[in-house]
Amino acid sequence: MAIRRWISTIDSHTAGHPTRVVTGGVPPLRGDTVAARAEDFRARFDALRTFLLHEPRGHAAMVGVVMTESTRADFGAFFLGSYKYLEMCGHATIGLAVTLDQMGLIGPSDLPQSSFTLEVPAGIITVHVRREHGAVAAVTFENVPAYVATCNVPVAALGVTVSVDVVWGGNWYGLVAARAAGVELAPAGVSHAMAIGAALKAALNADIVQGHVPGTDRPVDSILFYETAADDQGLVSRQLVVLESNKFDRSPCGTGSSARLAQLVARGEIGLDQPIRTRNILDVDFTATARAIEGRPDAIHPHIIGLAHVTGEHRFMLADGDPLSDGFLCR
Repeated sequence: MAIRRWISTIDSHTAGHPTRVVTGGVPPLRGDTVAARAEDFRARFDALRTFLLHEPRGHAAMVGVVMTESTRADFGAFFLGSYKYLEMCGHATIGLAVTLDQMGLIGPSDLPQSSFTLEVPAGIITVHVRREHGAVAAVTFENVPAYVATCNVPVAALGVTVSVDVVWGGNWYGLVAARAAGVELAPAGVSHAMAIGAALKAALNADIVQGHVPGTDRPVDSILFYETAADDQGLVSRQLVVLESNKFDRSPCGTGSSARLAQLVARGEIGLDQPIRTRNILDVDFTATARAIEGRPDAIHPHIIGLAHVTGEHRFMLADGDPLSDGFLCR
């Protein structure tokens, strides 16, 4: 059997959502920055993205990470989605940190903590890995600044009208109260959430592109449904991020949690340095805290804590004669 392509990866999940870190098989990339090399990958090697992330080797929710050089940080990386490239991805950053620890690239396992900087297309972030008894116990990433672009945008789709806040958290989000959209934040509610979320995203982005949404001209990447509760440990934001009609984030979402922090601070519902828990529909939490940014009263510096678990090491191959060499997705 003739083999035309070999790609090696280490896979993990962060609160249920997968990350596939490419450890070998990507040709050299051109460009002086991570963003430029991501664009070079998109232009010349996009078939590698679909090969790795689409069926039969992946699925609609798969996220990939390509490591690359950085002159500005300890490591460089960019993020591959099943449908698009991502400027930043929080759950994948946590998965990458655990993978780098597995590979022995961020310090001895007997150290209580290792830290590194990471250049991604959205900017430079700092990542801290905390260990207990030689194993990773938590990963914290200090995200790029998050801010609210515009509030209370009326959007109608599939028979409902909701109020949407448009917020940057490393990606663009439309934040929607789950109850107002008739969304149940539970596994049984996912199919309906994806349908209404995709419809709201399309309607909102049509309005943005037509210039009907003051305060922003950037289409949103996802719709984040949320509901707020509190217990004896503090505030909990239960949330579900819908990316496409067949794709949702299983984790609480790192950049989505950053956007939610910015919204809560802007509304006066939490203060700076007040930790909250963001919770997915599987009842797994991130801890999220908004820090001040000197000279940026309009923005906050999100600190997100979560954990990932390695699920396997893989060596994917493409054999001559494979009729689905680039993979496929079905909506």
